[in-house]
Amino acid sequence: METLTISVPVFIISSVVVVIAGVFLAKYGDEIAEQTGWGTLWVGTILISVATSFPEIVTNISAVIIGSPEIALGTVFGANAKNILTLAGIGAIFGVSGLFSNQDKQTQVLAAVAVLLGLLTLFLTLIGDLRVASSSFSGIVLAVAYVLGMKVVFSSIQKAEKQEDNLKENASGRSSWIGFLAASVAIICSAPFLASSAEGIAGSSGLSASFVGVLLVAFVTTLPEATVAVAAALRRSPGLIIGNIFGSCAFNLFIIPISDLFDDKPLLLNVNSEHMLTLIGSVILMSAGYFALVFGARGQLNISRLINPLMIFFYIGLMYAVYNIK
Repeated sequence: METLTISVPVFIISSVVVVIAGVFLAKYGDEIAEQTGWGTLWVGTILISVATSFPEIVTNISAVIIGSPEIALGTVFGANAKNILTLAGIGAIFGVSGLFSNQDKQTQVLAAVAVLLGLLTLFLTLIGDLRVASSSFSGIVLAVAYVLGMKVVFSSIQKAEKQEDNLKENASGRSSWIGFLAASVAIICSAPFLASSAEGIAGSSGLSASFVGVLLVAFVTTLPEATVAVAAALRRSPGLIIGNIFGSCAFNLFIIPISDLFDDKPLLLNVNSEHMLTLIGSVILMSAGYFALVFGARGQLNISRLINPLMIFFYIGLMYAVYNIK
């Protein structure tokens, strides 16, 4: 796609499909989760966060296949920054107290795991990478770290809650799974067009592919997370919000080793200055979200109220810096 006349309409149409499919994916995922009787944090961390991250997965794989790793990396790092903006936006609109206060210890564990995965990604980027079989050294390390991190989160939840064999029979169970799979197929079919049109916009508009991934594609692919977060806020379910946001941040970094399977060059070797700035910024934002949780749990909500708007201003400044970086 060489011209904006073609790329922009295709991007808009594919974005609409991804967003609508992502919303239904989250909806049916939530229904399936309710039928299993799992806790909201674990549901948000695994089922919902993975479901809402389908756009990032397919878009990243598509970007790598069409030879645009800059968009793939920009989407991963930009999506993590955008997710924390969503968290701060929920706090600003619905109140910091209801979001960050009285959070259980396991929510802090999940946020800490996401931050540590971000720091690990930054470290692996700085030391370089090399191909290992069909993956890469960094990909293997990140995959193992993600699995171990989720095991730690699950263990913390098990300690906090008694596990109940409470699988519910529900007549709509079959339709929920069908809807979940249908939404997944819609995303899988539309995401390649999203990636290729984004590359076309970057080439025709003069914007770098990295910036298009960091801002434009990341914004679209994180709309399902934002939709779930708003719906959870309306239901007064902060555990689902935290699980969805930080679970998605952690899973987005797991997309890097997945993407490595579709290219003969480690994805992290394509990191440029825009990616590096966004990665560092996303780690700072995730860390700020973690501390907002910690201080909120300690009853020091004034500090959480201070951190919340700072996250919003920091994100805006980060995007401005990425746009102007040379």
